[in-house]
Amino acid sequence: MFFRASRITSTTQVGHLGRSLAFGGRTPKTLCAFAALCVSSLGLACSASGDRNGQASNGVEETSGTGGGGGANPGSATGTGGDMFDFDGGMMSSGAGGEEACAQTGGKAEPVELDLVILLDRSGSMYGQNWNGATAAIKQFVEDPASTGINVGILYFPVDTPADGLVCNKNHYDDLSVPIGTLPGNAPALVQSINGESPNGGSTPMYGALEGALFNATAYKDAHPNHKVILVFASDGDPNSCPGNQNDIPSIAGLAKAALDYNGVETYVVAINGASVLNLDQIAASGGTTKSYDITANVSQFAQKMTEIRTKALACEFLVPEPSGGEPLELDKASVKHTNGAGIEQEIPHATSAADCGVGPGWYYDDPKTPQKILLCPASCQVVQADPDGKLDILFGCKPDIH
Repeated sequence: MFFRASRITSTTQVGHLGRSLAFGGRTPKTLCAFAALCVSSLGLACSASGDRNGQASNGVEETSGTGGGGGANPGSATGTGGDMFDFDGGMMSSGAGGEEACAQTGGKAEPVELDLVILLDRSGSMYGQNWNGATAAIKQFVEDPASTGINVGILYFPVDTPADGLVCNKNHYDDLSVPIGTLPGNAPALVQSINGESPNGGSTPMYGALEGALFNATAYKDAHPNHKVILVFASDGDPNSCPGNQNDIPSIAGLAKAALDYNGVETYVVAINGASVLNLDQIAASGGTTKSYDITANVSQFAQKMTEIRTKALACEFLVPEPSGGEPLELDKASVKHTNGAGIEQEIPHATSAADCGVGPGWYYDDPKTPQKILLCPASCQVVQADPDGKLDILFGCKPDIH
């Protein structure tokens, strides 16, 4: 577990609060609950003005119920607007063929907050173009209006001449140089901090730095259960200066996996010129993000990669909205529908879990008994990410299509 009781190792198993990951003699922090989706960077807007059969006007939408066996009397309702995802309400259908009619209503999803911890290599090999390009990209990211509402903090490694002489000691890296704060308000502090740093560190203690930064990130998610927390780790070198097997990539990658398994903190990795991309790919894969963002050929791509990370991190997770009218939530009567930018609607089938997704489309609850969010399977997530003009509806009252 990522709490401060003993020192984490790459082979430690994680589970419920009470099993430990080895983190150095501090008090445990509570397990994170859930995160959900903010989609402003994707440009998705789910208002009631979209259509289901190519027909809709003035925010009024019509549909026939899925449980009605070909309902004959579709109802309509005026949708409510919003700057995030709006979910249509009051859609009725009467069934035929002896099946019970069902009514579909929707609720407005609450946007998730994204918390982003940046861990930036400031070793001597970063001097010059690497440092200038990386820091310019980060400053551009935090000052970008599209990043408004994101919470960002930053940490650098290695530390200079620590009192204990141990540059790989995780305790030197679990307090951020700039604490996590909301953009744009935190942008001046982040920019000032970056401008005050220099790439003159003497080593690359990757294990200790990543361990400390992930400590901070997982603790932050523990304290903010409805946020999504990620780490963005950028480096141009190979690990050194740590004892034992802590310079081995599998051991370092184990830290990223432990954080992901503990409470879902993902590790994104940016490979800067001089880095071993294959090594950093292992860390990214263990941290749940498949592979590193390779900018070894052109550090000016850093800004673009930060935008891609923001888009990917914000996609495909939604808070379960409250049903309208005070009705109880019927978990077996929720459906998710995607309308693409061309106005073509398709229901996404319900999967029982992430393991049930396979390679096909689908969605599932984070917890089948007490869900707080709806997640899209990878295939459906890719479709939504690739369609910034599309919209997604979460509707209650009718049985969903089954994966």
